[in-house]
Amino acid sequence: LVLPFLLGCKEEEIQNAKVESIKDPFSPKEFIGTHRAKVSILGMFHFSNPGLDDYKHKFPFDILSAKRQKQLAQLLDALEEFRPTKILVENQRITNDSVLNKAYQEYLKGDFDISKQTSETYQIGFKLAKRLSHSKIYASDTEVLKWFGADIDDDTYDEETYLRSLGQYEKFKRYDYTSKSRFEDSLKSVLPLKNYLYFLNKPSNRLKNHQGYLTEWALIGAGDLYNGADATARWYQRNLRIFANAYDITNLSKEERMLLIYGSGHVWTLRQLFKDSPDFEYVEINKYLSEN
Repeated sequence: LVLPFLLGCKEEEIQNAKVESIKDPFSPKEFIGTHRAKVSILGMFHFSNPGLDDYKHKFPFDILSAKRQKQLAQLLDALEEFRPTKILVENQRITNDSVLNKAYQEYLKGDFDISKQTSETYQIGFKLAKRLSHSKIYASDTEVLKWFGADIDDDTYDEETYLRSLGQYEKFKRYDYTSKSRFEDSLKSVLPLKNYLYFLNKPSNRLKNHQGYLTEWALIGAGDLYNGADATARWYQRNLRIFANAYDITNLSKEERMLLIYGSGHVWTLRQLFKDSPDFEYVEINKYLSEN
């Protein structure tokens, strides 16, 4: 591939040239659309927590209370300042998008009551989309992915025993993520909603959360079953699919401003994907959640 370039230059000129000055004549076009899309992610704790995460939430939070509904209105005011053109929520795209949008259309007409719906899909997604006169909302999550790692008998598998047998237990346990999760969980019961989400969405906090995959999960079974590394890969696979959905939904011929509303554990990985893509400009949501 470099032959045409070399034929057009003297070898001595190439050897003496500074690396920074060498231009790759085969670089593809940087951008094929008209506009790079702005994208931001609101990292959430789930208002109606399904209890699927390793840490089980212990501190109460009632988004339907009068106090929290007032705080929710303040949050919606802040998010409205971002002026999203599309709102993407953590619902399965293939199986739920049409069902979700049927409910949204009924909500716009006053035929679907969300006053008792606790999910952030309704309390934030539907309410914000209506404020902004959006004609639809976008389910952008992926289906639960099948396990593709080593076969493990869940009835007999004991993680601590397995880690100890490989000499990995002490390294695995050196960070106390449970205490970190409990501390974050406790704050949601005392801080105003917008303030808590500002804390949750600080990049430093999201990085600490993401590091758990690299200091705990990835280690399990290294040199043997690699079940931890495969579990981490499965997590990346889901986030890559979410990114692919967002990319597919984005119209690069228009000035898009995409807002994703997802569990905070997704933020760091999705943030990395959007920041690395040449088609997106990532915007930190805390720019709008700040008290200033």
